[in-house]
Amino acid sequence: MSDDNQHYRLSRRKVLAGLGGVGLASAGAGLGTSAYLNDTESFENNTITAGTLDLKVDYYSHWDQGMAGSGQVQGTQDGSGTVSGELSDVKPGDSGSLAFCPRIDGNPAYLWVCGELTANDENGQPEPETDVDDTTGAGNGELAQHVTVDVDYCSVDVAASEPEDEFNPGDTTKIADVWEGSLAAFLSAIRNGVPLDGDGNSDAGESGFLAPGDQECYAGGSDAENACLCIDWEVPTEVGNEIQSDSLSFDLEFHAEQCRNNDGTHNPCAVDDAECVDCGFEPGPTDDAFSNLLSVGPDAASGFPAVDARVRVDTPSGNAGDLTASNFAVCEGGCAQTLDVSFDSGGIVDIVVVFDDTGSMSGEISTLQSEVTSLTSDIESAGIDARYALVSFKDLEELDQDFTDASTFQTAVNGLSASGGGDTPEDNLDALAVATGNAAAQDGAGASLSAFRSGAQRVVIDITDVGASPETDADTRFSQSDIETFLDDGNFSFYAVAPASVGSGSVSKRDIAENVDDGTWLDIASADFDTILNDVVGAITDPAYTLSYTTTDPAVDGSSRSVDVQITDPDEGVLYESGSYTAPS
Repeated sequence: MSDDNQHYRLSRRKVLAGLGGVGLASAGAGLGTSAYLNDTESFENNTITAGTLDLKVDYYSHWDQGMAGSGQVQGTQDGSGTVSGELSDVKPGDSGSLAFCPRIDGNPAYLWVCGELTANDENGQPEPETDVDDTTGAGNGELAQHVTVDVDYCSVDVAASEPEDEFNPGDTTKIADVWEGSLAAFLSAIRNGVPLDGDGNSDAGESGFLAPGDQECYAGGSDAENACLCIDWEVPTEVGNEIQSDSLSFDLEFHAEQCRNNDGTHNPCAVDDAECVDCGFEPGPTDDAFSNLLSVGPDAASGFPAVDARVRVDTPSGNAGDLTASNFAVCEGGCAQTLDVSFDSGGIVDIVVVFDDTGSMSGEISTLQSEVTSLTSDIESAGIDARYALVSFKDLEELDQDFTDASTFQTAVNGLSASGGGDTPEDNLDALAVATGNAAAQDGAGASLSAFRSGAQRVVIDITDVGASPETDADTRFSQSDIETFLDDGNFSFYAVAPASVGSGSVSKRDIAENVDDGTWLDIASADFDTILNDVVGAITDPAYTLSYTTTDPAVDGSSRSVDVQITDPDEGVLYESGSYTAPS
């Protein structure tokens, strides 16, 4: 059998040596490749058959540091090895472009990319920086948070084999948007691996990359045309002295796995058999007044097995952002988890409104539409980063509007009209299942809600004047117990705008609100939506910590995972929170 796992090493020195007098800072920012280009063999009838697979990545880089100069480098990475990217001595206004163009010699292959921020450091503090930043040392830099990146699928018309044709940003043509944000957030999003699409499509909305299995293979052969991955970076001009002296480094990895006998769902970046280490603490009472687990579940950008837990710590140190990974411990299913911890002074929220638009709502619908419109306008006026989605229901549920901005959502809500339905109760439980984004739930037409954003507070508002059809109804797929589990596992804030009582044989949304961990019932006859507004604004404008980890149990088995958090706070001592989420199946 031939060995199809080829190993070549391209040293960091070899790549950077081609940059001449350009500083290491620019070179590192311009390169940033760590190509682990593995060839994966297939299994046929229990016999290992070597596939014909050879991955090469053409890379291009251009940087512009104003009066400090500009430069470019390009080449081809073939095999495996590590070339770390570094960035230092940059100022507001500096920018650059990267492009990675995979080529498959042989069989078509699924491609994945993963990466990580390996350093984000302070390197001494000149006097201007001390006025705005009092953190020092390794891991306390702000540069990664202030470098912005725009990631696209693209085409490049410069060949790496022709060095006389120097690369510049004008040589790229965008095919599709993929991702925008800080470099730190991007590397966190791809930390556990994301699939690349051979056709250069990005139809995943806020999550940026397609779900595993939805991507197309990269075509094999010397004449194949595949999409490149372009990363434009810059330090915005409004960034201040807090980045003086800061430096960062990062790695990227590319993995190829042949399409034959695979379906694209296997993540070659993921750790399959992480060791379960004892948690080191016993969960304690969670009823303190100083901490709150806002949400926990798979990272929307990276996808499972990446998990994010968002925690509010209402203490002087917690509100100041002084807590670090050493102040937190997470135990999932009895196993300690390795954490990356980030802090933000204001959170984000994803809101889904479930709206009964049957004929019985004709006397109330216009008032409730006005209430929902006012609620979203007030949330926008508060400066909160919010997205909105709409699910309506009669005898079947319908995803009327996937996550969008306030204006588009308001148009969708005001476009509802009360009609039909006929009998009562209605298909409210299935509509709630769609609203929670449960993997098994689609609307009556087969549409599914897009993923909730990582770290977002999740809110479901259910508006109806009758009870819900029980699971004994032939058309109802989910039970009351199912919905309560979905709401609790997803750490949803649930608001039931519903009658105080319902007819015999139907499910009361008031009961659901009282049974779940974070539920509120509002009488539809006199509902005050300011209650919802005050809750959302109060929770979202508070600072919070995102605890990111790759679960030690990556099994895709649909199981419920218990998550316990220990917080060691300098002001209030040891605090505890607990929650759960459901693994995909």
